[in-house]
Amino acid sequence: MKYRIIGSVVPAVEILFDESGESIYTQSGGMTWMSEHIEMETNTRGGLLKGLGRVFTGESLFMVTFTSKKPNESISFAATAPGCIHLLDIGKNGNMIIAKGCFLCAQETVNMKVAFTKKFSAGMFGGEGFVLQELSGSGIAFLEVAGDLVE
Repeated sequence: MKYRIIGSVVPAVEILFDESGESIYTQSGGMTWMSEHIEMETNTRGGLLKGLGRVFTGESLFMVTFTSKKPNESISFAATAPGCIHLLDIGKNGNMIIAKGCFLCAQETVNMKVAFTKKFSAGMFGGEGFVLQELSGSGIAFLEVAGDLVE
């Protein structure tokens, strides 16, 4: 799989599947455009309880998996607000806690689950709330970051 990030104000990530069978998932409604030979499958990705957990983080109950049926097929996912799209290599960097609403798309080997702040004061006054998201597993994920990114 190859990718390129296009645009600067409200960017998109365009993914080119090298081989048949490669796939990526996103929340329902996250895809912007795709080529002809990509199959869509809607599911709760982990069951109803995991789907309900995602609803608490601002994501969709349903996730959509896009699978290439031929080599050299492409798909794109765009940001919803001005900012940037950031690549995370979960296998290289380890588990990552992200703010709700930042998840754009990820390879099938990346797992997403609900994470909670450990302190009441952090959840109440920290600005991010009590419910966050945790990405784990291996593979790459793309985040939608509103505004400028500081690493």
